Amino acid sequence: MSHYLDHAGSTPLAPGVCEAWMHAQEALSERPGNPAALHAGGRAARRMLEDARERASAALGAERAELVFTSGATESDALALLGASRGMRNKDATRSDVWMSRLEHDAVSEQSEALGREGFSIRKFDVDSRGVTTFENLRENPEMLQRAALMSLTWVCSEVGTIQPIGELSELVRSHSLDAQSPLLHSDAAQAIGYCDVNFSESGLDLLTVGGHKVGAPVSTGALLVRRGVKVVTDRPGGGHERGIRSGTPDVAGACALATALEYAVAHRLERVQRAEDLRRRLLAGLPSDVRMTVDPHAASAAIIHLMIPTHHPEAVLLAMDMAGIDVSAGSACHAGVSRPSRIVMELGYDENQALGVLRVSTGIETQAEDIDAFLAALPAAIRAGQALDEREGTGA
Repeated sequence: MSHYLDHAGSTPLAPGVCEAWMHAQEALSERPGNPAALHAGGRAARRMLEDARERASAALGAERAELVFTSGATESDALALLGASRGMRNKDATRSDVWMSRLEHDAVSEQSEALGREGFSIRKFDVDSRGVTTFENLRENPEMLQRAALMSLTWVCSEVGTIQPIGELSELVRSHSLDAQSPLLHSDAAQAIGYCDVNFSESGLDLLTVGGHKVGAPVSTGALLVRRGVKVVTDRPGGGHERGIRSGTPDVAGACALATALEYAVAHRLERVQRAEDLRRRLLAGLPSDVRMTVDPHAASAAIIHLMIPTHHPEAVLLAMDMAGIDVSAGSACHAGVSRPSRIVMELGYDENQALGVLRVSTGIETQAEDIDAFLAALPAAIRAGQALDEREGTGA
């Protein structure tokens, strides 16, 4: 029996999503049509697409026209950071700074190189030991806001799970920009939807990223919410689809599936949060004495439980867990079989050795207490597998 505890990596399809996708595909097969075509088949496809847009945007507290369908969170983040920053600088050439937190997913942080090639300077918010972003540098130097094109702050850190102060950043920026254009505000909400109250119209944000397979929709579905009046300058011209922001024939069935997943996630949010909190309490109560959460549970989404473990070989722990039928992930990225310290954990003040010894457990709507118990039962032996390698290499934790 397998126990899936990696929902922050990808989620199973939510109830009703597969049916919504199949229904749309069947309708398109019976009456084919490109949504841009003027004939009856095209008009039918267009109605399906716009119905999905209406439903998805409503679930997120946005207007229908503000939602742009994409292939997922990574594309949405790239469009937001690069495209919106270009648009802002086109309006005001002095706005050449792009800010981001130190806790961003690679989909955001890896845009730095491309932004640099286009002449933007990257600035970073500070982060405290709890894993929460702070804005003291901006409070002390508000004039920096006048040079900022865009600021990006993840809603929930995908690795350690901490919930970031989106409202605080929005209030700070708006309060210091009363007589001038504010920098654009963006958030990747891939890990927040279904666990936080994500309402675009009330958030103070200008752009918001949605990843489909993190909320129970198929892989390669997603969206970018773009507030009216925000100019996104794409480097991928084409047929002008999706407000000219994301050219290419839209995936109608994928849009229908995404809308269904978002509606389910939002409708069951309180139930999901309660289940996640119960499961986290169960897990924390059963941990060995030498394993602990990396961050304060009160500062984090209950669905992401990031653990510090006493070994420098998380790959051995993962292998042992896999053999026991437990699917979890390491907080560090592994390339070509070589473990690397977690960049984000090091930002919290831990050293390289500590940033190697981490595990991420993430729960979802179908996670049961039995899954947590199976993880806890397998954990001591899995850690010993990692410690055996530590001893062999003389790198004991």
